[in-house]
Amino acid sequence: MTWVSFICFGIFLLLIISLFKKETDVFSPARLFVIIWSFAIGLTDLKLSRYQIIWTDFSWIMIIISLFSMLTGMFIIYVVNIDKPVKKIELVRNSFKKDSFNSPKLFKYVIILFLAYLVSYIVSALVIGYIPFFTLFPGVARNDWGIFGFGLFVQSFPAIIYFIILYFIITKKQKKQKIILAFVFLITCFTYAFLLQRYYVVFAIILSAVSMYYITNLLRIKNVLIITAIILVIIFSMTFVRLTGTIANYLYFLSDMKFSIKYSLLTEPYMYVAMNLENYAHSVDKINNFTYGIFSFDFVFALAGIKHQMVEYLRLPKFPFLLSNNYNTYTMFFIYYWDFGILGLGLIPMMLGALFSNLYYKMRRNPNLNTISVYSIFSFVIIFSFFIPIISFLHFAFNLFVIYTVTKMISTSSVVS
Repeated sequence: MTWVSFICFGIFLLLIISLFKKETDVFSPARLFVIIWSFAIGLTDLKLSRYQIIWTDFSWIMIIISLFSMLTGMFIIYVVNIDKPVKKIELVRNSFKKDSFNSPKLFKYVIILFLAYLVSYIVSALVIGYIPFFTLFPGVARNDWGIFGFGLFVQSFPAIIYFIILYFIITKKQKKQKIILAFVFLITCFTYAFLLQRYYVVFAIILSAVSMYYITNLLRIKNVLIITAIILVIIFSMTFVRLTGTIANYLYFLSDMKFSIKYSLLTEPYMYVAMNLENYAHSVDKINNFTYGIFSFDFVFALAGIKHQMVEYLRLPKFPFLLSNNYNTYTMFFIYYWDFGILGLGLIPMMLGALFSNLYYKMRRNPNLNTISVYSIFSFVIIFSFFIPIISFLHFAFNLFVIYTVTKMISTSSVVS
């Protein structure tokens, strides 16, 4: 183990231990961010794959700037709010023992959203001509599945699942409506599984879990372990289906791992984390031309329908300077460097850190379904900041808009005093 891994794992363990302190908020933004990144850097620096490289000083500096910038933004908001009272977690949870939202409205919105999802799913399948699960090469077919515009409702999966779970958690009685929503839940999960898009499944699970933490007393250690196990089963089962029938039959050999094949099951979880940081470190050291906002504001250009035309006109590579074609993600910070260089890394993560922290304090001062739901969404962004810049994607913006709008319309004012 290198000294970098030793320090990072030490920080990780200390912060995990701190979670057991009484009245500690497990999902507070700065702690959550440092837990994720100390683990990710410590794991990556073990260099267990031959695809991995020795990072240059410049690569290390760019990673440190990214993390420092994000934490600086969070610290600024912490200082602003240091003397302002926030409600204790237990008080937040107790507020939801009362009627805190309009159940009939939520039920209606779920049904409307589900029907839009179903129609969009069927139309997309007819237009494209196939569903990834039923193709000869599902791992390839899933990448380009979807149609612009109307097909966006297929990706409302996280919002639908989240609203159904909210309804079951807080609504009392209403047996008929719950039976209907149970069928909606099963149909949505069953049909979406055929698309082999595991990321938004994990999004729905984590979004629901974080909200459950603030709304109920259900999220104990036992339940956290169960949720973690479910996430791992989803990830590995979809990977198995996606790799079936392709050249990539053995991920262990494709990843050129250094450890024994006896531990091949560790390949995917390790590479899933490590190669994001490796691609980031490698690419920032090679990029000389910047794109000035094309990727940071991806959802805006996608919504305007000019994203692909711009990329083609400027002849931009889809995945620049990959270390392996089998791994094509770079962490959420890469696009800010690609767009604006060091200035982008210094400013944009700082603004995002300030945004995340501000939403957190807003939720702790005025806890209701809307503020908790919005912060839960951005908790997911923090947790997966080592992976992709989901905050810039149109699908993410769409789900954020839907969840924010619906929870705003169905929420009553906070009943916590």
